[in-house]
Amino acid sequence: MRRNVKAVVSFLILLLWVFCAFHIFKMSTQNIMNQTSVQTSGVQWSSRREAIIQICQTNPILLRMPLLRSKQMFNRDLMFNIVHIKNLNLNWCLVPKVASTSISSFILPHLPQTNITKDWPTVHDEVWQRAGHLHLSEYLSNNKTPSFLITRHPFARIASAFRNKLENRTRSLDGEYFYQQYSKKIIRFSRGGWRQNKSEPTFTEFVNFLINTDIQQYDEHWQPIALRCRVCQLPFSHILHYENISSEWPQFLDNVGIIRNMELPWENKGGGNDLKKYFENVSEEQKLQLFGKFISDFKMFGYTPQYAF
Repeated sequence: MRRNVKAVVSFLILLLWVFCAFHIFKMSTQNIMNQTSVQTSGVQWSSRREAIIQICQTNPILLRMPLLRSKQMFNRDLMFNIVHIKNLNLNWCLVPKVASTSISSFILPHLPQTNITKDWPTVHDEVWQRAGHLHLSEYLSNNKTPSFLITRHPFARIASAFRNKLENRTRSLDGEYFYQQYSKKIIRFSRGGWRQNKSEPTFTEFVNFLINTDIQQYDEHWQPIALRCRVCQLPFSHILHYENISSEWPQFLDNVGIIRNMELPWENKGGGNDLKKYFENVSEEQKLQLFGKFISDFKMFGYTPQYAF
């Protein structure tokens, strides 16, 4: 009889312990979610993270490791685009054509000074030299440092990159570089050859070139953001949308605990309506093929080909 009573008491104690442990776990999980989500009508950061996780589980987009690349060098490749801002306790994936100039101008005053005295070609170059760069192990082990990236509708970003880098080589400081590196290739691919007096590639030719090129070989200005930021290989706590950056940026600062009034300096803003014209001569079939190249960005970040960018 006594043994039965002891057994019942032991079972009840065990049941109570399991209940308490589960309750503590549930409360801890809720606290984590509260720390990384806006609980009002604002951005649900956890939902955006979950969207990425789901795609990465079913159809991951990964930076491929070259055959003769060492593991150490490949780990550097994974971290190459991550900027560490120690003074703000932030990590940022620098994505060209997605508010990168504005973000760079924002973080520049918070970066360490260097002994290098020179005129930097762009603010991005200065950021790369002055910012901290973490090892992969440091990035993965420190989950207390928020890591963010900013997305943009893939079609808008492609059109913006073409307008800025390829449409007219005299338009930017690195226009001649892009003409030699990419425009010549696009012209040869589309027209069967290149001559000195050949005009710049058209946007339709550029789209056709992208359709027939491996995304791993894309330039950083038009490579899918999911690949450039290695989102299936590196975790990010906050995903912002370029289209809503004016409202999401203050929410982001508040969520990561930056309470200072730090407005984002808006530079080189490209509107959506003036980019739509570039797709007027792109066929529906080409749009569908281009969608296939950027399907990870569309699905992970909640865009559609019909989205009014």
